[in-house]
Amino acid sequence: MQDFKNKVIVITGAGSGIGQELAMQFAAKGAILALNDLKEETLAETWDIIPEESRGYMEAFDVGDRTAVENFAASARKALGRIDVVVNNAGFTLAINPIIHSEIEDYEKVIRVNLWGVIYGSLAFMPHLREQPESCLVNISSVFGLMGFPGQAPYNVSKFGVRGFTETLRVEMRGTGLQVVCVHPGGIKTNIARNAEGGDDAANARFVKTFDKNAKTTAAEAAAVIINGIERGKNRIPIGADARFIDKITRLMPASYERILSRNLDRVKFLRER
Repeated sequence: MQDFKNKVIVITGAGSGIGQELAMQFAAKGAILALNDLKEETLAETWDIIPEESRGYMEAFDVGDRTAVENFAASARKALGRIDVVVNNAGFTLAINPIIHSEIEDYEKVIRVNLWGVIYGSLAFMPHLREQPESCLVNISSVFGLMGFPGQAPYNVSKFGVRGFTETLRVEMRGTGLQVVCVHPGGIKTNIARNAEGGDDAANARFVKTFDKNAKTTAAEAAAVIINGIERGKNRIPIGADARFIDKITRLMPASYERILSRNLDRVKFLRER
């Protein structure tokens, strides 16, 4: 898919971060956008930023709500006449917490949005994507979908799930006109750590400090990498030097990568002491 002009592109979680940057950059390429975010006010901010000719359809809702996602897919298709690209980007995380202190509810809350939201979005839009001779489905996983990261088990589980779902779908769609892409961002300069739910003030401050220290890639750079990857027909897109390193080391040393990576994780000692 080389030309996005007049193509209809759906982006969830478009109110901030990578989602907002994707909206702006796709709009600059002449795309027509169907946008979602949980928060009406941040979605409206993105809507106001993009040029009028790219404003196709927008709706604020929780992607963890199956009915809402299915209604969004039907409404966007009806309003815009076609769907060419879908980016399931919406997601969030919880504060740092080791598994021994985690609760079942932590997993249910994160998986509902990060994994079920991707599954709902993929299945709801698939029939519309397959109407086109050439289309693309992009699901945002994470480097946390490549490695077990201490203190982030619910998020890890959700992102490993996104990876498994997307890679399976990619194999099944091989030879069709649907390009299926799994994206693995590393440390991206967004507010995901600051918006992490739960945790005490000390733990949250440590999480933000560690995240900011390791987040080297801007949301604008991440969006550009994703779009370039789609244009080049990539089906697996790591974002950032950290993501490329983790991608390589986990594939080369799947049984022992944690010994190497943990040398650079200053939170490990903190987690063991809790």
